[in-house]
Amino acid sequence: MAQFVASRGAFTPVAHATQADNFVLTLLTAGNTARVKMYSWSGRGLTSTGFRTRWGRVNNTPATPTALTISSSNPGVTPVSSCNTYGTQATLAADPTALFAVDWNVLGGGGAIVLPIGGEWIISGGSLGTAYNQIACGNIAGAEASTSAYTIQWEE
Repeated sequence: MAQFVASRGAFTPVAHATQADNFVLTLLTAGNTARVKMYSWSGRGLTSTGFRTRWGRVNNTPATPTALTISSSNPGVTPVSSCNTYGTQATLAADPTALFAVDWNVLGGGGAIVLPIGGEWIISGGSLGTAYNQIACGNIAGAEASTSAYTIQWEE
């Protein structure tokens, strides 16, 4: 299976209780699946600022996508999934509900989680608003300009 990576940095995240504006991994093709293999967060701030970032399943129908650049591990392979930001933001259930959440410091903080074989997060294809076809990342706290970055790697 091919592996794909999308990253987002050099932007100003929005700290919001439920909106997820860092990125949204989306699979719109019915019958297809993708597995999240790894995700990460990192800071390059110059001051000590607390962030809270979480990843979860989208519970609304976001609109107006802007695609992020996707890199492929295999030349010539195009992903079926997309990784986007949305004009009408994706939302997550209220904190602390999440697939994963972390409190961290943007002053050099960060981490990466590699999901175990058989423990990957799976998305199933379907139209926008279909259950389980999107996984999003957003901040509850932390909104400094150009001080944080977020990455997701998946296979399909």
